Amino acid sequence: MAASVLTCLQDSPYDLMYTIGGAPEGVISACAVKALGGDMQAELLDFCEAKGDNADNRLVAQQERQRCEEMGVAVNRVYSLDELAAGNDILFSATGVTGGDLVNGIQRVANGVRTQTLLIGSADRTCNIIDSLHSW
Repeated sequence: MAASVLTCLQDSPYDLMYTIGGAPEGVISACAVKALGGDMQAELLDFCEAKGDNADNRLVAQQERQRCEEMGVAVNRVYSLDELAAGNDILFSATGVTGGDLVNGIQRVANGVRTQTLLIGSADRTCNIIDSLHSW
């Protein structure tokens, strides 16, 4: 997900990414990318195509295909950004648990912890980094 955001930041050296990941992460990435004015496409792969063909994976693939059918989602179809994130009023928020390229992870401080959150708003395409102290 972080790589999706990095491709949309002006001061980032990244322009493009290609990856395999989960469907929820793809939708979350699409929201961030759309909020920043970027573009992306995604394809939901059959589990066996993504993980290899064996008896266990075929069972998972069958269950996933059934869930997709119930939700009206087609497997092996390319989805556009607007299909992944249909709205235009998007607010994206990510708080670091472990450190990464976008935000720091949770840090222990006296009587609490410090967290860092990335907040992206589509209205003005702003990225805000919020440092928070949580005390107890």
